[in-house]
Amino acid sequence: MFVKHYFYPTVKEFMNQDVSKLFLTSTLRDAVVLFQHNKVKLIPVVNSHDQLIGIMTHSALFKALLQDVSMNESIVPFIKHQVVTVKENDFLYDVRQLLTNNKIGHAIVINKDNCVSGILDSTNIIKAYRSKSELLTSKLEMTKKLKRTLQTVLDTTYDGYIVIDHKGKIENINETACEFLRKPKNKLLGQPSSYIIPELKLEDVLSIDFQGEKLEAMVIGQHRCLVIKSKIYENEQLVGAMAKIIYQNLNKWKHAVSKLDDLGKEVSYCHEERSLSSGTPFNLENILTKNKQMESMKRLARQSASSFSNVLLLGESGTGKELFARGIHVTSNRSGRFVKVNCAAVPNELWESEFFGYTEGAFTGAKRGGKPGKFEIAHNGTLFLDEIGDMPLSMQGKLLRVLQEREFERVGGNETIKVNIRIIAATNKNLEQMVANHEFREDLYYRLNVIVINIPPLRERKEDIPLLATSITKKFSRLMGHGEVTISKAALHLLSSHNWPGNVRELENTIERAINCVNSDTLDAEHFSEYIKSKKWSESRSSLNTLKPTMQMHPQEKLTPEFFRFNINKTEKETIEMALKQTGGNRTAAAKLLGISRSQFYKKLNKFESEMGLLQ
Repeated sequence: MFVKHYFYPTVKEFMNQDVSKLFLTSTLRDAVVLFQHNKVKLIPVVNSHDQLIGIMTHSALFKALLQDVSMNESIVPFIKHQVVTVKENDFLYDVRQLLTNNKIGHAIVINKDNCVSGILDSTNIIKAYRSKSELLTSKLEMTKKLKRTLQTVLDTTYDGYIVIDHKGKIENINETACEFLRKPKNKLLGQPSSYIIPELKLEDVLSIDFQGEKLEAMVIGQHRCLVIKSKIYENEQLVGAMAKIIYQNLNKWKHAVSKLDDLGKEVSYCHEERSLSSGTPFNLENILTKNKQMESMKRLARQSASSFSNVLLLGESGTGKELFARGIHVTSNRSGRFVKVNCAAVPNELWESEFFGYTEGAFTGAKRGGKPGKFEIAHNGTLFLDEIGDMPLSMQGKLLRVLQEREFERVGGNETIKVNIRIIAATNKNLEQMVANHEFREDLYYRLNVIVINIPPLRERKEDIPLLATSITKKFSRLMGHGEVTISKAALHLLSSHNWPGNVRELENTIERAINCVNSDTLDAEHFSEYIKSKKWSESRSSLNTLKPTMQMHPQEKLTPEFFRFNINKTEKETIEMALKQTGGNRTAAAKLLGISRSQFYKKLNKFESEMGLLQ
């Protein structure tokens, strides 16, 4: 049963579609000619509407020859009418059982109109299972490799890592944590964390309601430590918790932030690739819609998955361009990684090293041994270029060369590296207009503009809002441990009346905010009315964007709380935008410029990302 549901191979994928047919008017001579020409063991017999009547077999033909029947005689007396048939969408797993039970090696494939569309035999099934078993082996090997990589990363960092399961028992622990606790790993695995290291109180994370990471300073044993705790989710279910214990060189901890960031990226990649191997997230089927145009885009995305051609995703911020890109990659048979680059966030001076990588000694500060670039990392996989419209013209020419030649050299190196990558680009800008304004290379535009998927904004598919809102409510209620939270018809009606300039992302943020703020198992219209009202109010008073409200209204007019919240948020957002612009997109430098911590900066950035269009 596992094989059936993991593979999902269907009859249509592996049947023989080039099928010769006999008719009720055919003669034995016609049958002999077809058998000789096609080297087959049976031939379907159909009526004038191409509907199956029966089959003509080798044995029936031999019987006619032995009876010395004239070759000009009709085949009708020799037709076998008891035929095993299967449908195009039947699973091969079920068909294999059917053939085995009937002790036959073939079946006629028919469509919904009872017309013959192919023949399936044991050879087809063997081929299918060989192909799919090779794919399974490859994915299992990838999972094992990722697990080894993750463990190596954890063991080589100087911070201690402890992972517990949903029962509070230690599921994984790295070598640094073992040294810290002065116990071997085999004595720690499977033990309750509350018994091994009670000061940590890691099991409490499973029941405390918080999101993200929780930072605490504490004393464990005789060591002063910084502990970062977080929850672990799998398929949106809480399955455990993790603690990172920082106890070495605390006075140098700030200088280790960049190393911790690198580690975080590596761990995130391992989790992401593990998810991709299981095939659960990022599937095109996760894109919920009833809209005809959106369904058409999903079909085009599925078709493009089997192609090597470049894909251009067009759509406003928050419409789900990255979800489409990941879905295309997962649906494809590309064995390499899905590598995302946000072109709007790469500082100008880092473009070449980010994409091409560099050799040791290529420039001051280059890592020992060099570093692979995005092209190299995405070999045999997919490179997703988000915000392609923000790529500098100088880099566009270099990207074009890689697309044409399929090769490049690292910065500071002479060795030519060949790559096999598929490009998926995304933008919310009008590239045609940018080409006309000489802001985007025309030759690169036509290289990317092969398969175009234009994702409609949420305001143009309002029939999807109830479907999406219900799904989002269910997701966040599970993630936050609120039990089953539902959303009322009145709330759905109110949400459907809003234009959602931030699209699906804005809808998600709105529902998440409501679930956090409401102590109820039902989200009603009143829980959204203030937000919808304030958004419509701010849109209708767009003239206030100059941030000089008192000049725009009478002194006697009473200002609402929504008015002040809107203007405070706008000022803060514009300040963050200016800091990012001045630092060339460097978020650490922007936080320093603003005089706030990185965690505070990211919190504010997440707050405004739907308005600033930082994520696609």
